[in-house]
Amino acid sequence: MAETLFERRSAAEEHYQRGLELKRKGFFLEAEQEFRQSMETDPAFFDPLLELLIEQEEEGIAEDLRTSQLLRRADQKYKLGIALLKHNRPEKAVRHLNEACALESDNAKYLCALAQALAASGRKEEAMEKLRIAAGVRGGSNPQENSARAHYLLGKMHLKEGHVNRARRRLLMAYALNPEAEEVIVLLKKVGVGPLRRWLMSSCLKRQNRAQGRRYTPVARMKDNPMEIPAEGED
Repeated sequence: MAETLFERRSAAEEHYQRGLELKRKGFFLEAEQEFRQSMETDPAFFDPLLELLIEQEEEGIAEDLRTSQLLRRADQKYKLGIALLKHNRPEKAVRHLNEACALESDNAKYLCALAQALAASGRKEEAMEKLRIAAGVRGGSNPQENSARAHYLLGKMHLKEGHVNRARRRLLMAYALNPEAEEVIVLLKKVGVGPLRRWLMSSCLKRQNRAQGRRYTPVARMKDNPMEIPAEGED
């Protein structure tokens, strides 16, 4: 069994190449097995999944080879969605990211990725709704960091539409949850919020939320200034 990362990647590549050869010869079931083995050997090497997806959707391979049979786990669906998004296939990415979110509806990372795919597909309102949900959920890995990213993406979209006040509020929320995110600080400077004002306005938001009876989660490097998500409708 391959032990090192190099060995795993080499083994995955071998299965991948055999799968391509079998597919060219028309042995699709055998090709599926090679692609599956490549995925299991090195889950990070998901080119075979993308390859099979494109083959199926563009050439109409039989239903028993649908990609959903290969992508049983939400994380695999997420990875394929990201790969499709990077390959400028946002509409197809939406389908797989939707499936990932259906399996883990409280995963902020998956919801943010789905929102980006929706936005790239021209479905801006749907994207913003997914980001609002992502900003408030607490599931998946690094939930606070991904919740901060949801606020950041919302702020970025508001700013693009000229809604500076809404953008500023979302960006401050992102900063409160993840003060080390450089991209958030850059946009806050763009909307006229420097270091001191950043801290003061975050403190103000904290007090408002406390008055509304919300709960707080301490964040790194801001333990004396925790923040909680604002109520929906405050965008």
